[in-house]
Amino acid sequence: MSRLKPVNGQVILRPIEEDEQMIGNIVLPDIGHENPDVGEVIAVSSIYNFNKGEYIDSVVETGMKVIIPRMGAQRITISQEEYWITQQTSILAILEE
Repeated sequence: MSRLKPVNGQVILRPIEEDEQMIGNIVLPDIGHENPDVGEVIAVSSIYNFNKGEYIDSVVETGMKVIIPRMGAQRITISQEEYWITQQTSILAILEE
């Protein structure tokens, strides 16, 4: 089994499926909507600030739910499981419950 470890300010996310809307027995597909993607952070790498010569603390942590732009991540599949890899700076917001 492979293990993903992000580098250079990257974040690895597990996609969170959005609920489909239903009217009666009819499922309304999410066509034509450009909603951002929601994912759960499963791994975070540190960010190195070359100007100061030190590492910067990450804002996101493992287990957080975040929002990224629809086309804001590289999508990969390992062992039939989908993951997204994106820059920490591409994260639009953190979902707090």
